[in-house]
Amino acid sequence: MKKYLLLPMIGLVVSCCSTKTSQATTSNSKKTRIESSCPEKGVCTFEILQNKSMNVKTDGTGKMYYELEENPDKVVFFYKYSDKIKDTTLKDAGYREEIVFEMNKDYTDFSFSDKGIQSTKMLFGVFCYCKGKAGNYKVNKGSLIKKGSDLQIDIPPIVDNQIITHIKIGL
Repeated sequence: MKKYLLLPMIGLVVSCCSTKTSQATTSNSKKTRIESSCPEKGVCTFEILQNKSMNVKTDGTGKMYYELEENPDKVVFFYKYSDKIKDTTLKDAGYREEIVFEMNKDYTDFSFSDKGIQSTKMLFGVFCYCKGKAGNYKVNKGSLIKKGSDLQIDIPPIVDNQIITHIKIGL
């Protein structure tokens, strides 16, 4: 009887000890995985949003934002880093960085660099209680490469103390 209890207990202990803080999902059946390391104090996620496109707009203060719209010919790639929040009762305690861009639905291998990245409408977003830093920024430098099942994004620092500059995803 003890043998039968030992195996499930070992499985439970091993599954609870996982230190991986990244997750990747897609809205179709493909499996994706974040291969670059996620900073220890945060959680990283990646999604491919099928049948969506980005409508980039500017608000009354000159800040950029985007809205996702239904579009059967496009897909949106969405990477997010979020700090782990210890005190969830504080409304402004969080810090988040995002990289979002769109591609044609039938994308294959591609390579964009510097100003060519803007053909994907790539935005880098910072969301925090940090005046003058929060908001979305156009990405005009860096590289975006998909070769085979690997997607790699490299962007230079856009804001002070930027956390995410290199991402590698297995598609």
